[in-house]
Amino acid sequence: PFPWQNNPPYNAGAFCFELSFSPHHPLSPPRATLCTPILHPAVDPEGRVCQPLTSPEHWAPSTRAVHG
Repeated sequence: PFPWQNNPPYNAGAFCFELSFSPHHPLSPPRATLCTPILHPAVDPEGRVCQPLTSPEHWAPSTRAVHG
């Protein structure tokens, strides 16, 4: 094992996300917004999560969002 595997920069944090679903869901992806301020390459300054899974090009209606 590598020393950084058990100590990444975000492993001890608690982060709040908000998922917003459009009226076109599940044909369009939800919008994921990080409520907790964080500096991360996949989060823009407004807290929007920029990941392929939530982009229209990569979204599939069979993708599920599970709460719990």
